[in-house]
Amino acid sequence: MKLKSSNAFLQSAFEWAVDKTKQFVVTGTRNGDVNKGDGNKWYGPNCAVIRTPNKLWAQPKDYKPAFWAGYFDRTAYYIRDYVHQAAGAYLVGLYDELYNMFYTFVSHASEETGWFAPWAFNFDNTVYYMDTPNYKKFVREITSQFELVEKAYQLYLWSGDNRYIENDVIFGFVEKIMSVFIDRLDGVVLKEKNGIPEGRGDIWKGSSTYNERGFHAAEAGDSIGAMYKAILAYAAILEIRGNSERAKVQLDRAEKLKAYFNKEWSVVDGSDMYAYAIDHKGRKYYEWYKKGSKIYGGASLLFIPMKELTYCGERNNKLLDYIFEKELDESTREDNIESLTYLPDVFFPYNQNDRAWFWMKHIISQKDLPHEHKTQGTNGDYPEISFTFISQVVEGIMGVCVNAGQGFVSTCPHFPKDMDDVQLSDLKFGENTVDILLKKDRAVLRNKSNHSISYKCRFSSDKDFFQVNGEQQKTEKEMENGILISYVNLEIQPNSKVIIAL
Repeated sequence: MKLKSSNAFLQSAFEWAVDKTKQFVVTGTRNGDVNKGDGNKWYGPNCAVIRTPNKLWAQPKDYKPAFWAGYFDRTAYYIRDYVHQAAGAYLVGLYDELYNMFYTFVSHASEETGWFAPWAFNFDNTVYYMDTPNYKKFVREITSQFELVEKAYQLYLWSGDNRYIENDVIFGFVEKIMSVFIDRLDGVVLKEKNGIPEGRGDIWKGSSTYNERGFHAAEAGDSIGAMYKAILAYAAILEIRGNSERAKVQLDRAEKLKAYFNKEWSVVDGSDMYAYAIDHKGRKYYEWYKKGSKIYGGASLLFIPMKELTYCGERNNKLLDYIFEKELDESTREDNIESLTYLPDVFFPYNQNDRAWFWMKHIISQKDLPHEHKTQGTNGDYPEISFTFISQVVEGIMGVCVNAGQGFVSTCPHFPKDMDDVQLSDLKFGENTVDILLKKDRAVLRNKSNHSISYKCRFSSDKDFFQVNGEQQKTEKEMENGILISYVNLEIQPNSKVIIAL
């Protein structure tokens, strides 16, 4: 997969990112470190910490297919990092690694863990003791479990690998998270069941939010947003597995959750902003600010529009303005660059392309600076930086969506003002391979597969006709997050190309 663009920054940054991901692949490593982290320490069961690897659990092991997903000084991969890096990892060809890591996470969820998938694993697929000293004390973040459910469906779409939806262990995990897991955590703090799981406290007691530097919310916007997307993914998985009736129930459940969030949960008296958290006394929080080492807002708020939990309109537009303003201001910006990697994914869905591109450029401009967690190296040595840049170019700027099993691809360019074109060659999704050239008023797709593919060519525009290979073709229209889209559906034969012009 190679990218070309007249925007020199985009091309060089993409090339850097693709090359950088190679540094994080550990597949086939012999006698690699395990349970090591944070400056030559080894973390063992029941909170043991040693500085010399003289225990069996600290001895080097042979690594399984995997890549680094977390701090580069911790020999482990983490759920939160994995799910955010997954699309980029697929695009650079880490298929075996993605499946092995996903299966490892979900196969360790059990009655004993309360159906939480453990937070982190060594590269030999054993539990990483730093974050899981034992199954009574381990990191529990509710948002991550829903993101695993969503990622099962997304990885199926990219790969066409039926194991993500048909494997009994994986589907069993999905079923447990979307039923027993939610029900058990609903009402454990606020004592009133509303269908939303609650956090008991910090990450060790069970957190409702990815905002690890804030207060301990009982309910938070990021876990609700992640649950909404997980329900939609669950419905799609059920449909594919042939259970249309149950799928319809889940779609209805998702719509009810979205309505409840927008019309009740997020409503704050005297403000049109969104509440992003409710504390253990039932108080709502909606203002973003820093107080000492704590940040109020952050991930708890970002995930609300990122997961498309909001209704489009003036209120949501104000939220996007508010997020951009607070992240732009150094006095309120999140400190960890990992948090900034979510921002392009916040703005692209709403066609706020210049804002998304601003943050992509900002992140790359910081890649050679020391990371705030100094022993892990530079910002660029944090794996999410490179993996997410790749996916944000393909899924964000190019607007690529796929269904590999159905041989389907769609594009909808989200170009910022300083970008005129992007060309991606040898994009693979499942058994399909295509070259794509996008401009602001043109799309060219070459099918390099040995079978036909379906291509949905989309532009954010109000056009009644596109020119397809020089002939006028009537478009269809749809709305996406308040944006009018014109599109045509085409069948592209093997080893042929199509040229679409506005």
